[in-house]
Parts: sequence; C-alpha cells; structure tokens
Amino acid sequence: MVYLSEDHFVTAHSSANPAALRVPQGEVVKVKTKDCYSNGLRAENDPRGEAPCPVNACNPATGAIFVEGAHPGDTLRVEVLSIDLDDYGTMRVSPKFGFMKHKVTRPITRAFRLKDGKASLSGVEIPLEPMIGVIGVAPETGEMDTETPHQHGGNMDTRFIRAGSTLYLPVHHEGALLSMGDVHAQMGDGEMGVCGLECPAEITVRLSVIPGRKEECPVLLYDGVFYTICSAETLEQAGHLAADNMLEFLKKRVDMDPDELVMLMSLVCDLEVSQVVDPLLTARVALRKGIFKDLAF
Repeated sequence: MVYLSEDHFVTAHSSANPAALRVPQGEVVKVKTKDCYSNGLRAENDPRGEAPCPVNACNPATGAIFVEGAHPGDTLRVEVLSIDLDDYGTMRVSPKFGFMKHKVTRPITRAFRLKDGKASLSGVEIPLEPMIGVIGVAPETGEMDTETPHQHGGNMDTRFIRAGSTLYLPVHHEGALLSMGDVHAQMGDGEMGVCGLECPAEITVRLSVIPGRKEECPVLLYDGVFYTICSAETLEQAGHLAADNMLEFLKKRVDMDPDELVMLMSLVCDLEVSQVVDPLLTARVALRKGIFKDLAF
C-alpha cells in the first residue's frame, strides 16, 4: 500500500494535472483528503481552535494519481476499501446558498464531534455513513473544476460511493489521472442544505483497469445494485441521461429486446436524486439487486 497526503491536491480535473503519484494496476492507495472547505471553516468557539489556514480552495481533491496501463477507451475500476474519518466534521447553512436557502433565517456554522460512528445535532443522534463527494478522472477535453460533476465523475455527491462500493470511471487520457476528496460523514440524497457533514478523512482504494471497454458515464456497484450516475443543468436532463445510460449498459450485457428492456426498467429500476446544489445536478438510476444473477461490469 502507498500513501498520498492532502498536500497534493487539485481544484480542477484535467489532463494537464501533474501526477502526484504513479501506481501499477492492482495497487492499494491510502489518500488523505481535506474537507470541502480546505479545513479552513470553523464555528464560533470551535473545539478545534482556529483554522490553520483560511478557506483557500473549495472542494480540493487529492491527486492526481496516474494508474499505469490505463489508456483512453478503458475503464478505471476504483474499489473503495475503507473511509476513516477525522474526529470532527463541519456543517453550515446560509440564506445565500443551497436548495433550501429561502427557508434559512440566519447563517450557522457548526462543529460536530464524530465518535463511535455517530454525531449529534440538538440532541438528535445521527449514525455516520461516510461517503466520497468528489472522485473523478481527467475529462475528455479541457478541465472541469472540482465543484462540478460530469461524465468524468467529479462532484457527484452520491451517498453510495462508500466503503464496499466499486466505482467504474471512463478513461479519457493515459493514466486516467484520478483525484478524490470532499468526504461526508453523513449526507442525505439531494444535499438540500448545501453541504453534508464535511470532514477530513483517509480513503483507501484499490485501483485497476478494465481494458478496451467503457461506459459513457460513471457506473457504481454497491451491495449488489448497479447505478448509472449522470449530471446536467436540470434534474430532468440528468434523469434522462442516467436512464439512457442504464439502458445502454443493459443492452451490452443482457439478451433482451430493447423495448422489453425499457419495460423491465420501468418495473425494476429506480430513478433517484444524488444532489441538487452543484453547478450541474446529479441523478442516478438503480437496477434493483438480484434481477440478473450474473450481471457484471
């Protein structure tokens, strides 16, 4: 296993990013990440004291990681082995930001003690389910800031990108150039209040390459459920893209009439919301567990 510190981070996914780390296929990598506020946001009377630095970057993603043997047209397989949280997380709400900003009366920033797999908000005990908010490769063209999700992955804020999941990302450039960050100790679908329970963390992943085949969008496997994840300017557009990509995913792997596959999707697939607060909105389509016994990426 190799280690990559949070000192190596990017604020945009790009083929121009230098490789902070080069690894062979099958390598296990432990990645230290900052929170989405660069560890710089503190509450009044924060038990951690003053921030070591101001918020100098939003959604810093540790990387980029060059995976040897990854070529354009391949798929990068990212197995999330564990997510280890720091002792504290941070949240904020504001009348200026978020899906529910019109209901917020004053800005609040709050620190949360993360202990024994739980946090507490005004006496309400909240179980922790750590997940990765930002994870992506270099996009096909140009660059994409780490606040924005798209076909390369990025800020998908999909709560099932957690320990035990496998994320499949399309490779557009040599080495893929993977970066990740923005860990949440907990987040509801939608991320309606503008952020999750943001915290620094250590993510352990295993990286490998599936040569010669890729999907047009990220695909996630968690607990036997396949998800296609897509982002667009509206949720309707994102939902259409996720559904279309699930259909294409199934057409390559299942011997059924395409029209009957659409019928099947209407019975056993679920259209879900990942987030509604980023520059592009993210939806996912889930194929329920156990429908196809031998389905694989």
